[in-house]
Amino acid sequence: MDRLLTGDELPQREVVTSRGAAWPLLEYRRLAVEREALRRVANLVATGAEPSEVFDAVTREMCRCVSASNAGLWRYDASGEITKLAGAEVPTALAKWAVGTRTRVDGNTLAAIVYSTGRPARLDGYDDATGAVAALVRETGVRSAVGVPVIVDGRVWGLAAVGSVQPGPMPEDTEARIGVFAELIAAAIVAGYRDEQKRQLLGEESQRPRLVDSLLYGRILDQWGVWEIANQLRLPSQGSFVVVAAEVSAVGTVPLPEIESKLRSLDVYSVWRVLPDLQVGIVHVKSEQHLDKILALLSRTTTDRVGVSARFDDLRDTPRAFHIAKVTLRNGARDANRVAVFDGSILATAAVSAPEAMVKSVATVLDGFNDLGEEERELLFETFRVWQDSDASVRDTAEVLICHPNTVRYRLRRIEQRTGRSLSRPRDIAELCLAFEVQRRLM
Repeated sequence: MDRLLTGDELPQREVVTSRGAAWPLLEYRRLAVEREALRRVANLVATGAEPSEVFDAVTREMCRCVSASNAGLWRYDASGEITKLAGAEVPTALAKWAVGTRTRVDGNTLAAIVYSTGRPARLDGYDDATGAVAALVRETGVRSAVGVPVIVDGRVWGLAAVGSVQPGPMPEDTEARIGVFAELIAAAIVAGYRDEQKRQLLGEESQRPRLVDSLLYGRILDQWGVWEIANQLRLPSQGSFVVVAAEVSAVGTVPLPEIESKLRSLDVYSVWRVLPDLQVGIVHVKSEQHLDKILALLSRTTTDRVGVSARFDDLRDTPRAFHIAKVTLRNGARDANRVAVFDGSILATAAVSAPEAMVKSVATVLDGFNDLGEEERELLFETFRVWQDSDASVRDTAEVLICHPNTVRYRLRRIEQRTGRSLSRPRDIAELCLAFEVQRRLM
């Protein structure tokens, strides 16, 4: 990494003499202020100050160097939000947008523009700005602002911004001045705190299995707990998710190697846990098209059977989705297609929600088939399922099974006789549909 420049090494700017004799002195004083600001921050980094102390110093010095009313430093989060890390402003403004606040990045705000472009930007007025960030800016009294990206390891890590409570745009050179400032400060922060970041990352990695288990087994009490866990696991706290359960057939192997990084290449956030018999993942799903890409990747990657739950929107529902993914794995995935996806239908959900109770409930309906051979029994079961999927059309069922319609009628009558249910009574049909769904998924 490049060495932090000292004040004497900073680029000297050309003095514009057309403004009169006073201009060189003003320019000199301004450069001196900037040099002193950089020296103070660099000294904090060199002496091992806490990150929060460095961040506070950054905003104070930025505010002082450009004579702004407010200055702030924010970090962009994977969830599509920004977290305020430090602010230099009057106490009333700070109270309205406190340090630690997470805010959704939306609308035509400075935060959204800088993140999407990776370039400095300005807003000369907030009257027409939309989004959660714009609303907070207006509450603090800021009327115009300039922001620059904080680039860390080649990506837009954060936003450094200054604002004014006075009407009208900020000076034309504000972007350049805080841009140089933010670049040097970012370099100093990375150089001084890389070891600290590594220690924090190692600490987070050691906690990941416990945090993932807390979601899978429901060891959370409220929405705040969900938010905290999602934040630490770098998962979006909102949106659709699926649980993926892959069978581990041999000790020491995983059926989906490097799956988290492969999904990340598709812009998919996920967390994974390897259990004695399963590799389990909680996967964020942006859309139906995104889910198709995820399933295609799972199919290409897996070396064993995989079950995928239906989509769900609340991470507190993860334990139920985990249960459904396991049931789908053990009863849905076949050799022809190793990845089975739960369809989320009412009938299927009713069948798997309480497995033990359901198996006991339908046992009396299916006992009439126990004396048949496995092949003959499966033939009757398949006929009923195809008849059900064909909207009770005997002719369509016969076409699918490649047999005569009378053969289908004969098999359906045998099912009626052995179950004591009639296919002409809606209640009996409902019971048979549920019984065969339970048989297919759980027995």
